[in-house]
Amino acid sequence: MRSLPKRWIQQYEPWHMDALSMRWHEEDTFKLVDRDLDKILKKTNKGCSFTGFAEDKIIGCAGILPLWDGVGHAWVVMGKDYKKHRIWIHKQVKSMFFKIAVGMEFKRVQANVQADFYDALRWIEALGFTCESTLKRYGPDGKDHYMYVRFFDDS
Repeated sequence: MRSLPKRWIQQYEPWHMDALSMRWHEEDTFKLVDRDLDKILKKTNKGCSFTGFAEDKIIGCAGILPLWDGVGHAWVVMGKDYKKHRIWIHKQVKSMFFKIAVGMEFKRVQANVQADFYDALRWIEALGFTCESTLKRYGPDGKDHYMYVRFFDDS
């Protein structure tokens, strides 16, 4: 019988992103982003962000950053080896997003996804988000993105 790897979730820390071996989509995007500013934004709201570990590696980081009262912006950055843990990480992200949204009293959580990142588009829909609009030339590289949204109230 094969034993399962030890996996856990913990609060996000800025060094996690540096230690993460990113997929090429994320790697290309982060070459164009001010990583120090990105770390500051995520660190100041670190109670809303988390990191998934397996054995001694980081699988990925995710969270929801508050934009204003009732609205948050979801983000996810997965490592190259995430597929080995895709079912576990899907359950963790879905559960944590729900807990954060309810705990922070978000009515709306939104996320933008690069229009040609097909795996991410399929996954965000599996997380319960729906496409709301197209953001033309939105990315740091000028690529189109889609704005996805999930509502956490009864309306």
